[in-house]
Amino acid sequence: MKNILSRIAVALLILTLIAIVTCFYIGEFTYAYLLILVLFFVFAGMGQLYKLKNDEYMYKKLNKSDQYENYTR
Repeated sequence: MKNILSRIAVALLILTLIAIVTCFYIGEFTYAYLLILVLFFVFAGMGQLYKLKNDEYMYKKLNKSDQYENYTR
């Protein structure tokens, strides 16, 4: 399932990049910049999700055992 979703994401990324280039070529700069902004929001959201997942992992890892006292001493 994860492999299929990653292929779909890569295909959509390629299509979006082609759409940006096409919009610049035909002179529709507003649409091109809007697509760039959409890509920025998508990548920023993905970064926040990965950061949240990493923070949750680190919290569970530190509270799983007495390693927290070792880090804070």
